Amino acid sequence: MKIDGIHYMMPTVFKDSDSIDISSMINIANYAKKSGCVGLVLLGVMGEAHRLDESEKIFLLEEISNVSREIKLLLTVGVSAESGYLASSFAAKASELGANQVMLAPPIMKKPNEQILYRYYKDVNDSISKNTSLVVQDLPDQSGVYMSPEFMIHLDNNLEKINSIKLEDPPTPKKITKIMNLKSDNLKIFGGLGGLFFFEELLRGASGTMTGFSFTEILVQIYDYFVNNKYDEAKLLFYKWLPLIRYENSVGISLAIRKEILRQRKIIKYSNVRYPTPSIDLEDINELEQILKDYI
Repeated sequence: MKIDGIHYMMPTVFKDSDSIDISSMINIANYAKKSGCVGLVLLGVMGEAHRLDESEKIFLLEEISNVSREIKLLLTVGVSAESGYLASSFAAKASELGANQVMLAPPIMKKPNEQILYRYYKDVNDSISKNTSLVVQDLPDQSGVYMSPEFMIHLDNNLEKINSIKLEDPPTPKKITKIMNLKSDNLKIFGGLGGLFFFEELLRGASGTMTGFSFTEILVQIYDYFVNNKYDEAKLLFYKWLPLIRYENSVGISLAIRKEILRQRKIIKYSNVRYPTPSIDLEDINELEQILKDYI
């Protein structure tokens, strides 16, 4: 299973009634395929998974699993939870419904304990089928848990279903190098963080990225340039789009900005976020339109 390349982080689209707009979700999947992505990532942090109830998660799992099979994109499903029981139970369900990979970030821990953290990852590893892989999500900004390169390599060496790390602990390029110096050839490293350090991550050995930048076709182009040794072209294209990547990563309102761009591009119909996720106001929209003039 080839996983190198761009995996598109799907936002969850809500109608004005606050229900899920599945037609927009399917449009996102088709957009990712047309853009040249190798996979979709469902129910991540930017998918507002923590704002969904269990029935909504299962509904999305079933629908997007079917779509991803039809259009031949790998499906990675976020299964992070605040207990090993919840994470492993949902991971088992995701695996059953067709997830190619499950992605797991640490639970919030006031006093991180590596023995407990190892058990958490092992429970999920043991709950999924042999056909489902495990992505370790290194996301200390959300979890408050720092995972050292050595610990993540320990996970990989002992849990057979781990195949990759989604690295979101800045500065990501520096940490990639530390992991590259320790890892086996089979372990892949992917960036995230909206693509903010994408070019530098590739330089350090990343296999791609898992992120939801609203012009994901640009990330695909950068990746294609890079793997074909066209480093100058990759660099120029990345820095051309970096102002928009930076703006889309605005702390607090990044998801609302991303959804609004996708709405303006007619990929999704609604840009609503679920309270208390922050929305953007009229001034933000006017500001965004000024920036977008350089790109669309």
